[in-house]
Amino acid sequence: MVSKRWKTFQIIQFIFFLLVSIFFFIRTVDGHGAVQTLEVKLISFAVWGIFYLGVLAIEWLVYFIVRRSK
Repeated sequence: MVSKRWKTFQIIQFIFFLLVSIFFFIRTVDGHGAVQTLEVKLISFAVWGIFYLGVLAIEWLVYFIVRRSK
């Protein structure tokens, strides 16, 4: 059984992912002053999504290792 704290953390993490994704799509200029076209926004989102999936994979790996050791 997944603990309540684990579920809460996953929900908070997903909300953070959504907020950053929305930020990527509504900004018109990035930190370097480059204009954000649709292609650049999609590339930024792809990089962010791959990072998020990597973090999730590591979290679930740790979760299954801890669960198996009990």
